[in-house]
Amino acid sequence: MAASSRPRGPRLFDLPNDVKKLLTIDTFKGNVSTDDFMEKISSNLVEQMKDHTGAGTAFDPKPFIRTFENVLEELVQLRTRVQEQCDELENSTQIVEHQYKKDIADMHSAFDDVYRSYDSLESRIGDVGNTAIRIGEQLETIDKQRSRASESRDIIEYFMEFQEGNSERLSLLCEGGDEGQLKAAIICRRLNAVAKEVDTDVKARIGIEKFCESFEKEMLEDFDRAYKEGDPRVMAHRAKVLFEFNGGASCVQTYVNQHEFFISNKKIEEMEELRRSEDNLDLSNPNIPPPEVDTSLVKLYDDIRITVRKEANIISAVFPQPATVMQVFLQRVFAQSIQNHVELLLSRAERYSHLAYLRTLASTHSETKRLVENLKFYCDKEAKLTDAADASGLLTSASPEEALDRCMSDLFVPYTEADRYLSREKLALNELFGRIIAEFLNYMQERKKNSARNQSVLTRTLNQISQSTSGTMLYPGGGGDLTTGSPLTSTNPFETGVNRDVSSSNPMQQAYRNMMGDTGNLITVDNDGFKLLSRDAIMRMLNIHAEAIVRCMELSDAQDLPNSILFLYSVLLDFIGTKYLDIALDDVIEELGSKAEPDTSCFPVVLTTTKVIQLMQKHFQTAVLPLVVGSPSVHRNVLGSKNKFMAALENKANDVLRKELESITSWLKELLSLQKRNDFRPKDEDVIMMSMGTQPCVQIVDFITRIYRAACKSLQGKNLETFLFNIGQKFHLMLLDHFKKFYVTPTGGLLVTKDISKYEEVIQMFKIPALNDLFEMLRQLGNIFLVKPEILRSILSEGYLARLDPSMLYPYLEKRVDFKSAKLDRILGVVDENAANATPADSKAQRRSLFVNENTVLKEMRKNYNRDFLNQEFIAAFKS
Repeated sequence: MAASSRPRGPRLFDLPNDVKKLLTIDTFKGNVSTDDFMEKISSNLVEQMKDHTGAGTAFDPKPFIRTFENVLEELVQLRTRVQEQCDELENSTQIVEHQYKKDIADMHSAFDDVYRSYDSLESRIGDVGNTAIRIGEQLETIDKQRSRASESRDIIEYFMEFQEGNSERLSLLCEGGDEGQLKAAIICRRLNAVAKEVDTDVKARIGIEKFCESFEKEMLEDFDRAYKEGDPRVMAHRAKVLFEFNGGASCVQTYVNQHEFFISNKKIEEMEELRRSEDNLDLSNPNIPPPEVDTSLVKLYDDIRITVRKEANIISAVFPQPATVMQVFLQRVFAQSIQNHVELLLSRAERYSHLAYLRTLASTHSETKRLVENLKFYCDKEAKLTDAADASGLLTSASPEEALDRCMSDLFVPYTEADRYLSREKLALNELFGRIIAEFLNYMQERKKNSARNQSVLTRTLNQISQSTSGTMLYPGGGGDLTTGSPLTSTNPFETGVNRDVSSSNPMQQAYRNMMGDTGNLITVDNDGFKLLSRDAIMRMLNIHAEAIVRCMELSDAQDLPNSILFLYSVLLDFIGTKYLDIALDDVIEELGSKAEPDTSCFPVVLTTTKVIQLMQKHFQTAVLPLVVGSPSVHRNVLGSKNKFMAALENKANDVLRKELESITSWLKELLSLQKRNDFRPKDEDVIMMSMGTQPCVQIVDFITRIYRAACKSLQGKNLETFLFNIGQKFHLMLLDHFKKFYVTPTGGLLVTKDISKYEEVIQMFKIPALNDLFEMLRQLGNIFLVKPEILRSILSEGYLARLDPSMLYPYLEKRVDFKSAKLDRILGVVDENAANATPADSKAQRRSLFVNENTVLKEMRKNYNRDFLNQEFIAAFKS
């Protein structure tokens, strides 16, 4: 600021012209770089310095100082001028802004005046409008009264003319073109109403009725002629006249009744051909997916689509109320064409099987539903069929969409109402499931006959299945029931009842063969000859049930669907549970209790039960659960039924395995009892003969190996491990008690260790560490029969034997023939004076006490072993 107020004096050195050009306002517009500016004003000085300065000359800063001082002075002056301009512009802006605000305030005031003027004008216009409306209403009322009075006068005049027997004026009006006919229709309708009210003048009433009948007949003839000639203009006029005359009912009926779609000879021939044709035999084969919709029905529906699409445009152009006319047309299509065709298809399918009937019903329902959706689209989106004001006397004001829904419902109500559909579905499932399990049930019946065991449940089941599989199949030729005659001896309905000569080309028999399919893979036979349903058979039953669920989704209402699914699922549970697995498991349990040597037939049954439970669970989650989860009560019921079914099967499977384990234990005891008294006191030649082990040992090893292989094929994971552990544990306890019973010579000690080694080897196949420990302890225990007395003490101080109280080994040591001669009781450090003087009862009590201690030691070795076996019920059974 000091520099700006300093008076400007003469300069000794003036600035160059190129520097002066830089000292303008334009130079500083936009982004200005200080370095570039300084470089530009000092560029000439730098060049001059390079030209006049030698190598040893010092730098002279004075030219730069003078130039920068002059530039600074010019910049200060430039800033002063710019500031003055800014001040002037700000003052001018403030003046303009003040004036602008004043103008805006004046304009607001003017606009307020205009708004008030408009409000006042609008209020006055509203008053005028209300006055005009009231005047218009009064004029309209007066006009209606005048028109009604005029019309009443005309009606009275026409009525009086009819009293005189004269109708020429009305006839001339009818001949007066389109307008005259329309007016005549209105007059005739009113005259007809008056004639019905006035009962005293019979002559006028008869004359009016005859004229109206003649007028209607003439209009209908004109409409029919125009319809045949394809003249939509004349049709539209006559339809309008008839709608004014009587609501158009006669016109609509004429249009519908004479439509080519209903009277075509080609349609009649197609229906006759359909009656003579045979049904698709694949419909009765559950092993083949449901065939496509019947081709004749598809062709009919295609024709209906084409016809309705065409007629929707014609009806919309001809009739004053096209929606109502289209409703009548659609009702006729459903009542005459579709219903007859559907009834024919269902009656034809019903002659073959319940499955063919249900498949036809479901496919027909699905295709009809698709047709209804197409027709709704044609009527609503394309032709835009809507009625104008209601016409007097016409059928109904329902929309075509509502009419189509009602027609669809009426068409299938006879087949789906109440429990008709579900009852038929149950019959079909009973029939199909019964055929699948029939061979198994017959086999079980033969088994029970041979064993003379109780077969009341099985017989009742077979009777139920025979009724469902053969009682509904009708003989196509004679129309009789194939079950009439002798009792059921086969599941094939063509082999039951009285003898009949049924040719191999019979379609009914062929349908049955297709239904049964190749039944060779429905039954599996185990090594013991026990027959069970194969996995393919169970999958076939589940596929049949899944197809039934799909049909149920198609044919049941949404609110009834969960309960229907529960009903169908209960049928499946009944067959697979009560009529199949329960019978198989009960039979196995009875067999296990009646045989001395247990076989391995129980394991395939347990395996089959496990696989069926897995398949049923997957089927439940995939096909059943998604359809019932939306209904909490049904969901709870179906889940309870499924859990009860699976728990019952698991319990019976547990009973089978527990019974098998008891039988195995009993048989092992039986084999051990075959051990001869002198087997472990052999002669030299006996040792050579028993080099592979004693005879009971060989039989036991072979038996356990056979049980192990059968169990491995049927059980898995913890189930297999726990089952084998229980066999090994019980067998170990038997052996501990077994070797207390026989005196052993040094040579017999070799046989003892050989037997124990064989037992240990077969148990090691189980691959259960706890059992390996138990039999390793048994092997070490067997060594005390083999070693010499002088090294016996070292044997007892090593391995598992070192963990036992020496008194627990006493029952085994005393079975050595050298027990007294070698004074082995002293090696144990036991004073046996009491034992020597003890009575036989005391000795027995002592041995019982030692056996309890041995069990305590074994429990200690097994205390951390997991004994899960299928479920807790089986564990509880073992504990008991």
